[in-house]
Amino acid sequence: MRALFLAVLLIVFGAPVFAEVPDLCPDIEREIPDDQIVIGTRFEPPFIQGDKRNPEGLAVALFELIARCINLDRANYQFIEFPTEAGLKLATVEGAVDIVIAPLALNADDEIGLDFTFPYFQSQLATLVAERTKSANFKRLIDRILQSNILSIIGGLLAFMIVVALYYWYFERKSGNEFFEGGPLSGLYRAIIWAALVVFQGRGEPFDLSSRGGQLIMLFLIFFGVTIISSFTAVITSSLTLQGLEPEVSTVADLQDKVVEGKDAEVWAEENFIKVRTTRSLPGAYWDLTTGKVDVFIHEKEVLQYHMLQGMDGVKFSQLTVAPVPLALALPEGSVLREDINRAILRILASPLWEDELKRYLGE
Repeated sequence: MRALFLAVLLIVFGAPVFAEVPDLCPDIEREIPDDQIVIGTRFEPPFIQGDKRNPEGLAVALFELIARCINLDRANYQFIEFPTEAGLKLATVEGAVDIVIAPLALNADDEIGLDFTFPYFQSQLATLVAERTKSANFKRLIDRILQSNILSIIGGLLAFMIVVALYYWYFERKSGNEFFEGGPLSGLYRAIIWAALVVFQGRGEPFDLSSRGGQLIMLFLIFFGVTIISSFTAVITSSLTLQGLEPEVSTVADLQDKVVEGKDAEVWAEENFIKVRTTRSLPGAYWDLTTGKVDVFIHEKEVLQYHMLQGMDGVKFSQLTVAPVPLALALPEGSVLREDINRAILRILASPLWEDELKRYLGE
């Protein structure tokens, strides 16, 4: 009785689900191929994830819907995973792969040797920056100070102050200045204090000096000392702001002075005159970002979002989201499967089934 009850439930509630897929493509008729179709994949959650032989993900779900539309059973195709996108594309061009379901960005450069289907998903290039604590920011600030020219600037100021102090001490002690009545060491100490006030604060009067040469130097410092200090201060402030603090990216212009690394962002970067270092793997980019080797990483938003949910800590999305990236399947040039797959994609994208898959893998 229990088995009969479960069978009735399956017929009542399960049959409409299975019947919905063939109804998407009633006018697509294709003979089942004699040889197994090779489906090229590349691990890229949430589009392709899980087991190599039986993967899952948004792109896999799309292909399984397409397979039902063009009368392909599971026995008619096999998944083969490739470690790199370049290797997957090359195998497809050479005919070793029949359909690429790994998320490929639709661009003109790859059209040579490949035929793309209609786009099935519109991704976005997002920018990722390191998320640092206050203590980490302070440590990064100190490291950048030690690596920059700030110490040289401070050393130059101190050297300039000592030169002024020696000049003051050398000439004024001969003129009977009361500052030097306590002996040469006491006078030199007072000269350094006086020079510090003049150089760093602009405090002093020309007629505090007895010698004519000292008075002329004092006039020079009054007119130009403030300008010199202001320039040094501006350079130091700029260095601390640009190099020491956590990078903030809200516009494309903010990327101009940053060390940027990217994946699938080369075309956009070239069009916007942004220098981008290409990375081969997401873990490598994550390491570069968290260790401070790069300031910004650019990649597809959905992929980054998935990895952050899986525990990729210490990074965050910046305010800048750049160019849209249409994703499509790819086939060898001239493939007879392309037209049927395109027709199936158009039907699937307009169906509630596709909305369910988007919610399942992306939460949209």
